[in-house]
Amino acid sequence: MISSDWRYAGADLLRMSREDLIQICGLADGIRLFNTMKGRSIQPRLTIYVCQQPTQSQAAMKPGGGDVYHALYLEERTLLDLSEKIAGFYNITPQQITQIYIQKTTSIHILVSDE
Repeated sequence: MISSDWRYAGADLLRMSREDLIQICGLADGIRLFNTMKGRSIQPRLTIYVCQQPTQSQAAMKPGGGDVYHALYLEERTLLDLSEKIAGFYNITPQQITQIYIQKTTSIHILVSDE
């Protein structure tokens, strides 16, 4: 049950079910708000492209031999959200990720943090 004295952020509202919104806003307004929110595509706050370093056997099998990058769409610009997206992409748990680095074109590795 949802109490009407709570304050909700936009992200909280987007996660709510139709029934939750009806309970908070009333029947007509709840349905209208639900339909409006679900009708719009939500743009990610940040898109990051990741590439896993291929082993020598994988590199030999890949046509063209170049690296393949995959897009990760972040709703929040936090290290936790990034860790969860990377873990989901590579089918591991977020606890298995201890540090995340960005590799610049000059081969410099930069440790990623929330700052």
